[in-house]
Amino acid sequence: HCQQLGGGRRPGTLRPPVCSIRPFKSSEQYLEAMTEDLAEWLRDLYGLDINVANFLQVLETGLVLCRHANAVTEAALAFLAEAPARAQRIPLPRTGVSCNEAAQPGTFQARDNISNFIQWCRKEMGIQEVVMFETEDLVLRKNVKNVVLCLLELGRRAWRFGVAAPTLVRLEQEIDEELRQELALPLSLPTGSEPREPLHMPSSVLHGQSV
Repeated sequence: HCQQLGGGRRPGTLRPPVCSIRPFKSSEQYLEAMTEDLAEWLRDLYGLDINVANFLQVLETGLVLCRHANAVTEAALAFLAEAPARAQRIPLPRTGVSCNEAAQPGTFQARDNISNFIQWCRKEMGIQEVVMFETEDLVLRKNVKNVVLCLLELGRRAWRFGVAAPTLVRLEQEIDEELRQELALPLSLPTGSEPREPLHMPSSVLHGQSV
């Protein structure tokens, strides 16, 4: 379903695979596409057996979320050591999260793991409330949309200091870069403070309508 874009790139840099942009007839279809992208991303990062069908089951103990938070923090600290001047312009997490490795689905320990991840997203990554989720949103499947949106936003922010990003995030950056070149726009500073909707996302996915 994906193809490599060619041309216009500095030697030695990878072009993200670009999937054909299909029109989505509903926010449900768009949510499924985002979930599929995130599942592939987490599978590639951590060797997980994860797909759209079992996406929430894999995440519901909080173990994968905490593992990812700690991996992102480790990457951020490495980036800070390697490029301190650049790191000053990017909000970086400085601490990771504690995790109960024995947590089972639906238990207090699982909720505690998820809660630790959520607090880390807010405090260490500065993710805005419009795309945050609550513990029960994942445990009881109350708000799958925001679980997905939060992970995409985390992918955007962590990519700035070297963590592999979901394909949708890389597509956004690719298109942003091409638009800046065409319009001769200056590079935007990576402050990380501005809310950002995924490119081509129907407004119903982010605002108002539940899916």
